Amino acid sequence: MSFKEKMIDSSLDSQCCCSGSWLRRFTVPAMGLTLIAIAVGLGIYLHSNCPSQSQSDAAHPCLALACQSASARLSASLDPSADRCLDYFQYACGAHLQSRATGGQKRGRNRHIQTETAVQRVLRSILESSNGSGPLDSAQEKASRFYRSCLDTERISVLGAQPVVQLIDKLGGWTVSGRRSDFNQTLQTLMRDYSTFPFFSVYVGRDPRRPNSTRTFIQIDQPALQIPVEWNSKEFSTKKAESVRGLLSHLESLLSLLGVDVAGGATAWMLLSFLSQLSQGARTLPERQRENLLYQPTSLAELQATAPAIDWQGCLNATFHPIKINQSDVIFVHDMPYLIRMSQIINLPLHSGAVQSYMMFSLLLTMAPALDSRFTQARNRLAQAQGERLESSPRWQQCVLQTDRHFGSVLGAQLIERELSEPTLTEADKLIADIFSSLQTRLADLRWRDEEAMKRVLEKIHSLSPRLARYPSINDRDKLYSQVSVTEGEYFKNYLQTLSLSNQRKVRLLTQDTDSLSISPLSVSPSLSGDDIIFPLGMFLQPLFHPDYPRAVKFGTTGTVVARGAMHLLYNHTVEGAFPSGSSPVSLAQCLLLQFHNLTAGGGRGSSEEQWVLHIAFQTAIQAYMSKAAGDFSLSGLSHSQLFLTSFAQMLCGSDSPPVTSDPVFMVNTLCANSALCSRALGCPPDSPLNPQHKCCVAQTNC
Repeated sequence: MSFKEKMIDSSLDSQCCCSGSWLRRFTVPAMGLTLIAIAVGLGIYLHSNCPSQSQSDAAHPCLALACQSASARLSASLDPSADRCLDYFQYACGAHLQSRATGGQKRGRNRHIQTETAVQRVLRSILESSNGSGPLDSAQEKASRFYRSCLDTERISVLGAQPVVQLIDKLGGWTVSGRRSDFNQTLQTLMRDYSTFPFFSVYVGRDPRRPNSTRTFIQIDQPALQIPVEWNSKEFSTKKAESVRGLLSHLESLLSLLGVDVAGGATAWMLLSFLSQLSQGARTLPERQRENLLYQPTSLAELQATAPAIDWQGCLNATFHPIKINQSDVIFVHDMPYLIRMSQIINLPLHSGAVQSYMMFSLLLTMAPALDSRFTQARNRLAQAQGERLESSPRWQQCVLQTDRHFGSVLGAQLIERELSEPTLTEADKLIADIFSSLQTRLADLRWRDEEAMKRVLEKIHSLSPRLARYPSINDRDKLYSQVSVTEGEYFKNYLQTLSLSNQRKVRLLTQDTDSLSISPLSVSPSLSGDDIIFPLGMFLQPLFHPDYPRAVKFGTTGTVVARGAMHLLYNHTVEGAFPSGSSPVSLAQCLLLQFHNLTAGGGRGSSEEQWVLHIAFQTAIQAYMSKAAGDFSLSGLSHSQLFLTSFAQMLCGSDSPPVTSDPVFMVNTLCANSALCSRALGCPPDSPLNPQHKCCVAQTNC
C-alpha cells in the first residue's frame, strides 16, 4: 500500500481507532435532544464509537429530511449478527438480501437485468402526468403518447402478429421474390427504414490509436447472432446439441405465431443451418484481440473487393442518408475474416431462400418488442432452455425503457425541469470535479509500462472536460421529432416510426454534430463527445444522491460510480496495455482470486478489467473524500470512514443501484481487505480475512 493511501485512510479513521472486536463495548454520547438519540441509537450500538473518543471529535448527525430517510434505509439493511471482519457485504446488506431471498434471488448475484431503478420510477411519473393539454405535435406529447400506446396491451393483443406479417409480406415474404439483385435492395430497406442489420452491425466511433483526435469513422462489426460464437468452442460441445434443439424449437414457435407452415420444420431448419454457418465464421472478442482483427482500417472500395456479396456503398448510403459515402472513405472493420466468410455464404446458390428468410427473421427480432406477449413468452422459454435467468418486469417498466430508447432527449430535459434542483446540479458538478481531480492524481501515482505510456494516459485525462449531460431546448426537441408521427393506441406503427431515429443519431455522430446528441437519463455510464466526458443525470437522484447527504455517502456511492465510469472510458481508449505484466489487471485479478479463496468460497468474480477499474475507482473516491471529510456530517452514529464503506456496499445490494459489478460480494470484500478502511475503521485483527498480511496492489509505484 502506498504511503499516500495510508495517509488517506489514517486521516479518515482518526475519528475511531478502536482495537479488537466491535462487539466488546459501546457508548452513547450525550446529546441534548432525546429525539436525535432515539434516531441514531441503533446505529451507534451496531457500529460502536470509541470510549476514548472525545465529544468534540464525534461526527455530527445530519438532521435533514433526506438524511433521515437515508439513515432509516441504511439501518434497515444491516445484519448485526454477521461478522464484518469475515464478510462485510453480508454485514452491510444482510437484512436487505434476506428480504429479497423470498423472491428466489441469490445473495448479491444474478441481479435483475432490468432493475427497477429510482430513475425509471421518476420517468414513469413524468410520462403518466401528461394529460394531453400540450401541443399535439410537441416532442413531449409524442413521448407520452408513445408510452401510453405501449401500455395498451389490450389493443396490442387484438392486433396479434398481423402488423409484422403484413410488413414481412410487403418486403417479399419468407422466400425469395424477384431477381437475385433484390437481396441488396431489401437489405438497404431494412437498414434505412427499420434499423435492422442482419449480416453485420454498423456504428460510429473513433480511432483508438489516436486518443487525442475527435474524428469519427464508420465501424463495421459482427451482428448480434442468435447462435452465440461461444457455442463453437470445445468447452461448449457437450451442451451444444441441447441448446441447438432449444433454438430450433424457438424458431418453429415464432414461425407458428406468424402463421407460417412449419410442417416438417423445413423453414426452421433452413434458418438454423444458415444461422449456424454465420456463427461459425465469427470469432469471440478475445480471439479477435489476439489476432489483431479489431480496428482494421480499410477503404470502402477495398471492402467491396474483399466481401463482394454486399453492396457496401448502397448499404452505407442508406444508413447514413443524406450523407454520401465515397469509395475512398476510410472505415474500420472489426472482423474481416467474418465478413469474407459471410459474403461467401450469401453467394452460395443453395442459400437464395435462406438469405431472404434470415433477413425477415432479423426484422421480426427488431419488431418483437412491439408485438403481443406471446413473442416475449417464446423468448423467455428459449432463455430458460439455454440456462439463462430472466426476471419478469412490469409492463410500465418495459414501456419506460422503450420510450427512453426513442425519446431519451425529451425525458432527460423533463428530468432536469421537474426533478433536479439547482442545488442538486451544483453539488453534482462539484462532485464530478473533485473525483476527476483525484483521478488525475491517482493515475500519476501508478506504475506504467514506460514513460511514453504514462505520458499518453496523463495527456488524455488532462485533455478531457467532465460535465453533466445537457439536452436540446424545447424548440430543438420539437424539430428533432418533427418527422415522427405518434398515434394513440397504435404501438406497432409508433414503434416503426421511431426506428429511423437511431440512424439519425449515427449521422450526427459521423458529422460530429454533438450539440444535438444527448445521453439517456437511464444510462449508468458516461460517454465521450469530443473532449467532453458526459455524465448521465440519473446518477444524481435519490436514494443514491442528494445535496443534503453527508459527503461520505455522496463520495462512497455516486463518487465511486463517477470514477468507475471515467476509468472504463480511459481503459478502453488509452489505458489498456499500458502496464508492465506484474502490474496489469490480470495480475491484480489473480491476487484477488487467491485472497478471495482465503475469505470464503464460490461466486463469480467479473473480468480482470472490471476488478482493476473498480479498485482504482474506489481508491480515487477515498482520496477525493479525504480533502472534504473535515466537518462532514454522519448517519446512524457511524464514523466518516464507516459511513463511506457502508454506503458503498449498500449501493451494490440495493434494488435502486446501478449494475456496477457482476459480483458485489467479491468486490466489497476484496476492496475492504486491501484498504486500511477495514483494518482501522472496523478494528479487524491482523491476519483476519478482511485484514490480510499480504495486500493486493493496484499498480502503485511504491507498492
